[in-house]
Amino acid sequence: MVISMISADEVVEALRPVQDPEYPISIVDPQIQIVKPEYIKVDEDEKIITVLFKPTAPYCPMGGLIGILIRHRLEQVYPEMTVRVKVLPGTHSQEEAVNDMISDNKKYEGIVAQLRERGML
Repeated sequence: MVISMISADEVVEALRPVQDPEYPISIVDPQIQIVKPEYIKVDEDEKIITVLFKPTAPYCPMGGLIGILIRHRLEQVYPEMTVRVKVLPGTHSQEEAVNDMISDNKKYEGIVAQLRERGML
């Protein structure tokens, strides 16, 4: 049995400042439920936080950016952990492309650099 020192609820709280890029509302707000505690898995032994997220629509143009923001925030809050972020399976029409954008370190770092240049991070 793995006893996690970081709970899913703590990860949700860490994500509270992250807002949907299209709406001025937290991605963990119950009104939009992009991220919920049941979408989060923490493996303390392996030092991995896995977060699934559900875009606001199956064609959400900001799906990739939401994932980037989630990953970036959690890497800032939990620098000792590996953070994995993916679209909740079946919830986005471009699921594979969105997941690739978030998980490919070169693409991810490029997008984070652009966001920093624009003062968005």
